[in-house]
Amino acid sequence: MKRSLALTLAFTFTSAAAVVAGFAANQLLADNELPAAKLQRDTTPLDRNGPRIVSFADVLDKVTPAVVSVHTSHVAKMSNQERMLRRYYGMQDPRQQEEEIIMRGLGSGFLVTTDGYVLTNNHVISSQRDGDAAEEIIVQLDDGREYDAIVVGTDPQSDVAVLKIEVGNEKMPFLPLGDSGQLRVGDIVFAVGNPLEVGLTVTQGIVSALERTDLGILSSRKSPGMESFIQTDAAINQGNSGGPLVDAQGRVIGINSAIASPNGGSIGIGFAIPINFAASIMDSLVNDGEVRRGFMGVELAPLDRKLAQAFGLNSSRGALINRVNPGLPGDRAGLRHGDVVVGVNGRQVDSVRELIYLISSQAPGEDVTLTVVRERAEQDIDVTLGDRGELLTGMQRPQRELRPAPPQIEPDPLVKGVNVRVVDQTARARHKIPADIDGLLIVEVSDKYAEVLSPGMVILSVNGHDVTSLEAAKNALSPEGVNRLYVYFEEYHRYIPLIVPGRDAG
Repeated sequence: MKRSLALTLAFTFTSAAAVVAGFAANQLLADNELPAAKLQRDTTPLDRNGPRIVSFADVLDKVTPAVVSVHTSHVAKMSNQERMLRRYYGMQDPRQQEEEIIMRGLGSGFLVTTDGYVLTNNHVISSQRDGDAAEEIIVQLDDGREYDAIVVGTDPQSDVAVLKIEVGNEKMPFLPLGDSGQLRVGDIVFAVGNPLEVGLTVTQGIVSALERTDLGILSSRKSPGMESFIQTDAAINQGNSGGPLVDAQGRVIGINSAIASPNGGSIGIGFAIPINFAASIMDSLVNDGEVRRGFMGVELAPLDRKLAQAFGLNSSRGALINRVNPGLPGDRAGLRHGDVVVGVNGRQVDSVRELIYLISSQAPGEDVTLTVVRERAEQDIDVTLGDRGELLTGMQRPQRELRPAPPQIEPDPLVKGVNVRVVDQTARARHKIPADIDGLLIVEVSDKYAEVLSPGMVILSVNGHDVTSLEAAKNALSPEGVNRLYVYFEEYHRYIPLIVPGRDAG
């Protein structure tokens, strides 16, 4: 039987009905100042040529005391379906009007300072229903000690959260952070946490892969997510989320976050957030209260085989710039729509998600060097990254006075099966085309081209040539190979590959 493979956040969540009379809220820190988080780093290279080791017990004895279980409680409104099930299956007295339930969760985390800073996943301490932080968070050490935790800060895009427990004069056990940038496929690693509520557990494996960026685990409608996971075959199960992935010397090199599984259990494909990235997020949350990310102000799209051919590329690796927003960092640096970004600071870029990760990992004001392919030639372009605050003011489309075009009563064929007309005021009003968009409006498409073209699209250029008339578009079309059409459709710019048989052109 075929089974679909699901990517799952490795986190345990249960629910229980309760009438909530009062609940102590655990709120984000507001005015209270926190001490600086003094993380201990150990970035010396891993000894890969030492004598054969038959046990890691001594190393792990120093790791496990600093690994914690994270218990959460979150009050949520009961859905109509839940209310009905509880009433008709005897789970609730029909005379009671219970409107709320308490969602309880269990994950893992680890102490990174002696004064009680804890690193974990955002999804461990956030409600799966509304994304808000849990009202109550309890951190439990393996020796049984429990502490109430406050949320220092969260970053849903990277799935990192920082907690703080009040420890007084106690000196807490903690884990030093390694250097995830030195990892190699084949390095031995250990996943530590509290999976399936069985208690503190250590599993062992190797680094299976690095820089997994195209999984879509953290993506949502609001955000593409910040993904560049370490993949490991060390067993990770529900409840392991937020726990440390440590190397053979007991240094944290990742935060266990997700698994790929057909049934929610471990099949040897787990993912961890690199600790170098997580530590930078923690530093921003503790010191600034937020994470500021660099951005270029461009719209991106993936390349497929036909688009790569249309741009004269031998590979579909890279990220295509569909639009450069005026006045923003990419525009100031000289980027153009149609540029294909294939590298950042000398590192190869294979996909849109990887480019987003590399750019967003930088702070506003940082300089990055992009390697782009423009008209089949590579060149380097330096970009000074901006702050996302610019996004609110800088991405306004320039407005200009409408210019009436000659009336076109009947559409004309660009190719056989694709009828177009010049954009005029009537077309703008009917299709909500902005004033700064000029070109040829597609009004009819035959089945032959229906997979790539749609009525309502505006063709802006053909093979790099602007088209404001039917004649200009026909002259730019090639009857051989793959043409690239630059179009505006439903508020977005994009490139479309189009093959035009010679008999259809003209």
